[in-house]
Amino acid sequence: MAAVLVAGLLMPVPARAVGELELDRSITKFLVLENERQAIADGAPTIDHEGLPKPGEPEAPQELDSSHNIAVLPLIGYGPEVGLILGGKFSDINFGDSHMNLDIGATQSTRGETDVEATWGMPHLFGSDFIGLINAHYALRPTQDFYGLGNNDAGDDALSQHEHHATSVLFTLARQLAPHWMVSGTIGYDRVTIGEGDPQDGRPSTTDAFADLPGMEGGYINPVSLSLIYNTQRDLTRPEQGWNVVGKVKHVGPELGNDFNYAQFITDASYIQPLGSPKHLLAFRVDGEYVTGSGNDLPFYEFASLGGFDSLEGFYPNRFLGQSRVFARMAYQTLLADFDFYDIWRVRLDGTVFAGAGRVFLDQSRLPDDLVAGEPDVTPGLSDKIQFSYGAGLHIALSEALSTRLDLGFSGESKALVYLSFGNAF
Repeated sequence: MAAVLVAGLLMPVPARAVGELELDRSITKFLVLENERQAIADGAPTIDHEGLPKPGEPEAPQELDSSHNIAVLPLIGYGPEVGLILGGKFSDINFGDSHMNLDIGATQSTRGETDVEATWGMPHLFGSDFIGLINAHYALRPTQDFYGLGNNDAGDDALSQHEHHATSVLFTLARQLAPHWMVSGTIGYDRVTIGEGDPQDGRPSTTDAFADLPGMEGGYINPVSLSLIYNTQRDLTRPEQGWNVVGKVKHVGPELGNDFNYAQFITDASYIQPLGSPKHLLAFRVDGEYVTGSGNDLPFYEFASLGGFDSLEGFYPNRFLGQSRVFARMAYQTLLADFDFYDIWRVRLDGTVFAGAGRVFLDQSRLPDDLVAGEPDVTPGLSDKIQFSYGAGLHIALSEALSTRLDLGFSGESKALVYLSFGNAF
């Protein structure tokens, strides 16, 4: 019978598992598992007399393919603009006899915010060497904040709010090229609509205040993307050493039935190094993104963004928007506890401190002429300064099933932003 851990977390600000690299991280799980199985075959792990990993070591051989790697996490939260939030998270890395990966998450707020996402992956698609993955995502946000464009000084008080409604279904096919190397391609359907929404605290609707923003009427974004992945890490939920590098190119053009025409280039590299022992880890991450397109060919919600749990936690999500971005992040992580839950689960708790810096870049000549001339407030107080963020958090690793982060972020304009997110930061 499958063992399931059930836990509840109260979260003031729920972080959504979104981002241009989310599918790549889902595919990377299969590469990390292959790294671990290969290391096990080479005799790398150390286990105790009960057959369990010693503290600080990756999972023992039998743990990788056991039924222990299932997690169910009920979620309860509250946000001033969205109200009470209820939801849950389910993850299973050994779903079915062929060791498929199944990940489902959903939240619903009392003020109408809905987020549902499901990802299903098969390591040997139709008995081949290819990995198949399907991701479906539905999101409705009646009060999406907009802080303006560029590296601006608008602060943490949003200039306007609007409704953001998105539905997507993406299909990914991947193949391991060599040890630690993988290539993947993705096609899909993505539909976004922007509405007036339900602005709070006297803020105007973005549809009224910045009506000439590109993409204000929404549209189809049906992408084709190609990713190259290099990963030498082991352990899905608490990697102790190694590289995680992703290079990605995404194309959105009219030949695919899109309403827009742009390309996106992303490079993201992380490295983890133990300090003395695997209990103490030092991690680094560098990320860069560049998006082509000008005028109304590039919608504002597809700009490179900075802020939130996946970049600089001291700023609100999508606080800065530009046609390109760069940021760097580092963290120190130390193991606080490593124990078994009723001889069923291995639970590892880590404390972490982190800091990061970055900025976005905005070429105003690529914006629509009507926007620049008629709505100058869309780029308030642009500057060249680097944005800094720091904070502390708790990392919870549940066997190989689920990695959960609870982070508290600070910056010069925002204090004590709390994020609950899933997956590793590096």
